[in-house]
Amino acid sequence: MAEKNVLKNTDTKDVIIILLVAVTLCSLCLAVLSLFRRGNGGVDFTPVPVPEEEKLTDRIALPQFAYLNLAADSTAQTLTFDNPSINYAYFRVSLVMDGETLWESELLAPGRTSKPVKLSRPLQAGEYDVTLCYACFADRREKEPLNGAASPMKLKVE
Repeated sequence: MAEKNVLKNTDTKDVIIILLVAVTLCSLCLAVLSLFRRGNGGVDFTPVPVPEEEKLTDRIALPQFAYLNLAADSTAQTLTFDNPSINYAYFRVSLVMDGETLWESELLAPGRTSKPVKLSRPLQAGEYDVTLCYACFADRREKEPLNGAASPMKLKVE
């Protein structure tokens, strides 16, 4: 008689587990079905246009830095400078230390990046005070100069 009672308890537990699994599966199916009834599985696949950055026409975006890192004892560097694509102005970037131009970029059109910096002379390891200069022009012939900037900063040479 005890064996029948054990079997009966096991059958009841199995039935409850089966019922719980069935209810869970039905709930999941109903949730998925309701998502699909909304259209596209509840996900909006309509492409959203990416807004273009509005071009600046009355001011110039000048990248600024607290410091720059350069390699010691070498003129060839990996550092480059960008002219943000939102600008209308052309840039000429330079690094100046104690009145000496260590490097000057080619003229950079909006959205362009300079060639890697090539110093006029190698620098020993240390920290230097330099000025990052931007000369800005309205045209690529540099006939119409615009405001520029000269920002003091640290040059960390390692």
